[in-house]
Amino acid sequence: MQTRRSRRAHPFTLFVIAFLAAPSVAMLPAIALEGNAHRATPSSGFVPIPMEHVDVVARPKPKVKRVLVRRHRAAAKAERARSTPALRIGFSWPVTKAEITSPFGWRPFVVTPGETGPHPAREFHHGMDIACALNQPVRASKGGRVILSGVNPDYGNVIVIQHAGGWSTLYGHLNKRLVNAGKRVSAGALIGLCGSTGRANGVHLHFEIRHLGSFYNPIYFLP
Repeated sequence: MQTRRSRRAHPFTLFVIAFLAAPSVAMLPAIALEGNAHRATPSSGFVPIPMEHVDVVARPKPKVKRVLVRRHRAAAKAERARSTPALRIGFSWPVTKAEITSPFGWRPFVVTPGETGPHPAREFHHGMDIACALNQPVRASKGGRVILSGVNPDYGNVIVIQHAGGWSTLYGHLNKRLVNAGKRVSAGALIGLCGSTGRANGVHLHFEIRHLGSFYNPIYFLP
């Protein structure tokens, strides 16, 4: 008697089914992606980047494969950039290099004047705080286009600059904003003055570096 040969699923098919069956990153709470990156969350105060949603299917379609390839390439590009020397990426200190008063990562929850009620024991700090004097000049860490210049409950007076390759930098707690949205700035251009607006216990600059929906530790990108 002739037996029917069992048909094996293609390895890529198994990978896609397992990948799509897993919980979506967008549905999970904030987690540290490595030691130096953190997924953006709605509570971060930063304008979120929409994530592409893919429905679970029995067999991968060409569109699903393209989505997976794009995600893989984007993640690989971000990892290469993270480990690249700062001079090749081109970021510079936004204020005269000084003391870092609060680094990137988990820290005890900061209670600011006027805040009442229950609060979590700790919070994730999506950037780093750099000590500076009141009205000390704040300069663009890298050339790009200003995509946000406004006021935020957490960041106070805040400026966001979009750079090439999907990168962006944020400058928070400014006493004064000197550029408007839409303006193109060069590296080192004066964009604002140090202050303590928003959720701040004192004068300092809150500085963030973000890429493809994740926050990265700025210290790894500064010379």
